[in-house]
Order: sequence, then structure tokens, then C-alpha cells
Amino acid sequence: MARILTEETTLTRKRKSLQQETQTLRRILRIEAIGASVLLVAGLGLWVWQGTSWLFGGGLAAGILYGAHRLRIRQNDQEVVNLRAGLKGEVEVTRQLGESLDNNHYIFNDIRIKAGRRSAQIDHLIVSPRGIFLIETKNWRGHLDGTEADERWTQTKREGEPPIRISNPIQQTKRHAEVLRLALDREDIDWPGIHSMVVFLSPRTTFDIHASQTPVLHPQQAVSYIASFTSEREYTEDKINRVINLLMRCK
Repeated sequence: MARILTEETTLTRKRKSLQQETQTLRRILRIEAIGASVLLVAGLGLWVWQGTSWLFGGGLAAGILYGAHRLRIRQNDQEVVNLRAGLKGEVEVTRQLGESLDNNHYIFNDIRIKAGRRSAQIDHLIVSPRGIFLIETKNWRGHLDGTEADERWTQTKREGEPPIRISNPIQQTKRHAEVLRLALDREDIDWPGIHSMVVFLSPRTTFDIHASQTPVLHPQQAVSYIASFTSEREYTEDKINRVINLLMRCK
């Protein structure tokens, strides 16, 4: 089995961030509810007694803020629900990679690489004697159409709906590869074998990507691609360890 060196994925990190924000907002809501109630009651009394409405206005403002935070909590809760399918897909990608690749493969999930002022957040990165593989995962639905060179692709989510324009993830993986090459060069690590791919997590997603040298795959196809990949160059254990040490410092 491959060695999984980082467990957290892009979507688990996003879910954790949303849940932490929601917890903070729920605590704030309790304070805002009390504050708004006090201000409204006191403001109403002050207005009846003295005809002054500024305190009453403060209560209304606090009530509006309370409503905005409640809306944000509902949006966060819905986004967490929407992330479930993608989370399941990312976990499945990691599981399949771990079980299908041998222990000469090292898997990093959701790793951030920096090289000077440039950085790259990579969903899955695999280091092996046959090269480094970068996987950009997308939890997109519907049908996708484009070319490798296009700045944007078209996505049709449902039949009969007008297509929308979305960023080309192949270009994103190329930028990630460039940052990784720079980081390796800074450590004087000669490693030309960096291979990128895009993986769509949903089995219902279809695509026609023309003139593409970068693989665009579903999870099981990506696992098979890496497992059967042949390379003219085999990287030594010493060089692999140098790359692993660099990536571990990026965690």
C-alpha cells in the first residue's frame, strides 16, 4: 500500500472552516439577540417617555445584523451539505490510491507549495520512483467542453439549461506544476518528471476535452493511469527522500 503522509483534503479543510465560522456566528447570535431585545425595549420606553428614537434605532440595527448572521449560518449549513458528495469523492480517491499503489508511492493531500511569492494549493500529490503526479479534483456536475489551451470551458449542468463559462482546470494544474518545479529548483533537486491530471469526482460528469495532453479522468481511471505509468527515468531513493523532506516542511 502507498504511504499517506497527509490525510486532510481540500474539501475537509473547507468544511472545517465553514463549521468553525458557524460556531462563532452562533455564539455571536446569542449576544446579538439579547442586545437587540434590550435596545428595542429600552428604546421604545425612551421614545414614549421622551420622544427620543436613537436607542430604538440602535435596537433595529442590531436586529438587522442578527438577521444577516442567521442568513449566513443557513448558507454555511447548506454549503456543508453540498460538500458531502465532493468529500466522499476525495476520500475515495485517497483510498483507491492508497490501496492500489505500492509502498514506493507517497501521497500528500491538500498540500500548499511555496516558491518565492508564488504558491500552489494541490489537492493530491503523489511522489514515486517514476515521477511526481499532481491531481486537481473537481466536484463539478453536468457536461464539460473545451480544449487544453482554452482559458475557460463551458459547463452544461442540466440538459436544456444554457451553458456557463468556467475556469480551465488544466491551466490551473500547469501553474501548480510550475510552482513545484521552482520549489524543487530552489532545493537543487533535479526532477523533470512532473505529471498533472484533472479528476472529476462525480461518475455522472461527462466531458469532451479536445487536443489535451493532460489526462482528464474519473477517480478509478486516475488510479490506473498512475499505477501503469511508465517512465524512461527512475528516481533514486535518496532523491525521493529529498523531495519528501521538502514537502513535509510545506505541511
